[in-house]
Amino acid sequence: MCSGRSPSVRGGCGEEGWAPSHHPPHSLPPTVDPLAQVTQLFREHLLERALNCVAQPNPSPGSADGDREFSDALGYLQLLNSCSDAAGTPACSFSISSSMATTTGTDPVAKWWASLTAVVTHWLRQDEEAAERLYPLVEHLPRALQESERPLPRAALHSVKAARALLGRGKADSGPASLALCEKASGYLQDSLATTPAGNSIDKAMQLLLCDLLLVARTSLWRRQQLPAPAQASQGPGSGAQASALELHGFQRDLSGLRRLAQSFRPAMRRVFLHEATARLMAGASPTRTHQLLDRSLRRRAGPCGKGGAAAELEPRPTRRERAEALLLASCYLPPGFLSAPGQRVGMLAEAARTLEKLGDRRLLHDCQQMLLRLGGGTTVTTG
Repeated sequence: MCSGRSPSVRGGCGEEGWAPSHHPPHSLPPTVDPLAQVTQLFREHLLERALNCVAQPNPSPGSADGDREFSDALGYLQLLNSCSDAAGTPACSFSISSSMATTTGTDPVAKWWASLTAVVTHWLRQDEEAAERLYPLVEHLPRALQESERPLPRAALHSVKAARALLGRGKADSGPASLALCEKASGYLQDSLATTPAGNSIDKAMQLLLCDLLLVARTSLWRRQQLPAPAQASQGPGSGAQASALELHGFQRDLSGLRRLAQSFRPAMRRVFLHEATARLMAGASPTRTHQLLDRSLRRRAGPCGKGGAAAELEPRPTRRERAEALLLASCYLPPGFLSAPGQRVGMLAEAARTLEKLGDRRLLHDCQQMLLRLGGGTTVTTG
């Protein structure tokens, strides 16, 4: 196995600092180049920072231009691609961190992980053109990862194939075929979740990204099967169709994996609330508990005051994007009894749309705008 380990990242993408391996250079095996070891750790650091920008961003409520996790992540990935051109063939291929090169040359594994993370980021923000440009770089595993027995690289590969079918430019029309792609990716991801060591933060950040991607893709498939706009408008919000048993089973499987990940990787908990609410909507469950789950993504919960009078956070603070997602789900699917104030539904959608436009999230912004058109007959939203 490689002697390096993933660098420690303190907090989200807004903090600086990285730590090399705790082993001093003189303790490395004689065949390992100390300079190559340091550059390997720096590449791992860049990938982990990019993943953390999306997985655990630092909320910045006062920021004039919104959260920047997507653009910051892509910046780290661009730098990682540049650094990978001065690396070498991987010495081993066990996980994300241990499979990067420790010699000079080009590091195809680091470039593959960087390109894959960028593709996922572009799809999550619905920048389909950018994702398609990079997709040829990730549709085949590098040789070092093909020879690896670890399931995470294959989980990543098949997750992007499933997401391309459901979120990419050529969205698949066949539900069963798309579900089959999701199931294959989900199987590898569950294997990865079951075998990842507790302290491997870089792999856990990637697992969170993939869990979220699969659940977003499954949600997209369900929403595409909803009533056409005129029919849905006539029935009103809260009239979404129930998902099939096969769709629900797959969604619950990935949601269970996300819950398992949240037990050892706290940032995943924020996504659990939103996807649990979606699962209940897909199943046609009682809206009371669904409303409670969405409410947890709309506000920060704190426990009793701790040392120094500061309240201890029981859960990670929801980001502006997660608040906008919760507003969108509530306004689209909760029945009128939960949103009784005149104009409340349109107001929630307008708030979500303004936030998402600032964040550059084209995928969710499009959903908001479509729902506003259904409710208001041509309502437009401008940033304020």
